[in-house]
Amino acid sequence: MDIQALLNEYIKELESEVMKILSDPKTDKRTKNLAMKPLTSKKQIIKNTIEALEMVDRVHAEEMAKVENEKRV
Repeated sequence: MDIQALLNEYIKELESEVMKILSDPKTDKRTKNLAMKPLTSKKQIIKNTIEALEMVDRVHAEEMAKVENEKRV
């Protein structure tokens, strides 16, 4: 499994945890908000990480294509 797939799986787990928090009728709004903040932050950090990995892959592919083009000339 690649890193991005693992990160996406972790996002799904975070979303599942969020749904558990939201669906608990015993928990008041303030407690729900406090429980949600770290989960929301983690999800955003993971999304940013995925974007960074995609950018690195894209830049690498562009550099490799540039090297291949230079070899042909």
